[in-house]
Amino acid sequence: MIVFNPNNTTHSLNVVPRFYPDNVVVFSLYNEAKQTSEDVTHRYKVDNGKLVVTFDYTFKEFDKHQLKITQGDDVVYRGKSFATGQETQEYKLSKDKYYY
Repeated sequence: MIVFNPNNTTHSLNVVPRFYPDNVVVFSLYNEAKQTSEDVTHRYKVDNGKLVVTFDYTFKEFDKHQLKITQGDDVVYRGKSFATGQETQEYKLSKDKYYY
């Protein structure tokens, strides 16, 4: 799962694609809570064997999205993301939700 920080507006996605695109790709975010899909303006490059996608998007804390990068009818990459401002090593699903 990819983790995005909702405190940032510019994000970078580094993934290993199913194949390396050689043309225009479409980057889509599907919000699992709202059940809406949105194509996001982005830039991409292949760097050291990984597909690096840079885009501007405003995530809300705890948003969950399905990511899809396509070239025509072919899927270059498919995955899921989660938005949190917590540091990875400090991440707890129940942080600040339960008090004893």
